Amino acid sequence: VRVLQIPDHCIMTEIMGSREVNTYDIYTSQLAEKIPGSVWFNTFEEVAQYAVDHAESGDLIITLGCGDIYKAAKIMINKLKERAAE
Repeated sequence: VRVLQIPDHCIMTEIMGSREVNTYDIYTSQLAEKIPGSVWFNTFEEVAQYAVDHAESGDLIITLGCGDIYKAAKIMINKLKERAAE
């Protein structure tokens, strides 16, 4: 929880254990309750939309995690391209 309080904004998805089972019964909603200003979503589409809607010029967005989290970054890029084309 302390590490996730470092960024100005923390956008989270459900925890993916990759190869592990959730033996500690820890869920993203529980983490979000302890991280001021954080949000969490169930889908990469929701994560990407929130990031694109709230990012400001000069912001750095890092997608970090195991599994398919890279897909959120690709969705963000596509949303920004669509926005720029309008």
